[in-house]
Amino acid sequence: MNSTKKVNDLPGNSPQLVTGEIRTKAKYMLKLFVHQLEGAGVNGAVITTIDGFEVAAIAMSEEEGNKLSAMSSSISAIGEMAVAEANAGTHYQSITIESDSGYIFIVNIRYPGCPMLLSVVASKEAMLGKLIYYAKHVVEKMCEI
Repeated sequence: MNSTKKVNDLPGNSPQLVTGEIRTKAKYMLKLFVHQLEGAGVNGAVITTIDGFEVAAIAMSEEEGNKLSAMSSSISAIGEMAVAEANAGTHYQSITIESDSGYIFIVNIRYPGCPMLLSVVASKEAMLGKLIYYAKHVVEKMCEI
């Protein structure tokens, strides 16, 4: 039995704010993102609500997308608190985690009324600068909805 629930099936404030237009744009932008990077080193990407519910995912299983969504939400909250406690600004822009075999890059999508996150998992072969550049392009385009 699959207990996975979709974003619009769950209680909370941001899932109800994810419109069909937002979901369609998110799917399109993730496909464009992977295409622009020519797949080089990108293992998967997901756009989620800030409370960890998947809006769109590419190149990963549903289970992997759900895990990344939940982890990204928690890491994002820690980033916000770190910035606030260190008096380092009003909010963080992005977080990069480097491991022995790759990267996780999380960036805020400050869409009015429905803030989201873009999270990307990439291998060491990925060109991090290019990945960040195109990820920020996704964020800019998502905020134009």
